[in-house]
Amino acid sequence: MVGELAVSFCERKAGQASVCVDLWSYPDGTYNLVVEHCGVDAKQEYSFPCSFQQLAGILDRKPLSSSNEFGSVLVERCGDSVCAQFETEGEDAGFRYCISIEAFKKGIEALEANDVGYLA
Repeated sequence: MVGELAVSFCERKAGQASVCVDLWSYPDGTYNLVVEHCGVDAKQEYSFPCSFQQLAGILDRKPLSSSNEFGSVLVERCGDSVCAQFETEGEDAGFRYCISIEAFKKGIEALEANDVGYLA
């Protein structure tokens, strides 16, 4: 099944590490939350299956928590932001990325309307 990049929240700075949180949609109505960390020398990308209700629930202070063999992610509302905290399995490495609540809400509304595209 082929997915489509629906929403992408990224922070990219030339010569520095960058972080992205992407939401991919699939024809069967499922989604993947993808967290990506691009360092100067390496790129890490991890995918977590989820539903629309889990993603929308974050706005109502219902955290989304998921894990796989590579690590775990916790996405929750933190004041005026939605923050994704990723922890690598078996290592002391991880990263955190926060998105404004308005940008996240706009992304969820685009998912709900099935209006996929790129959102920075």
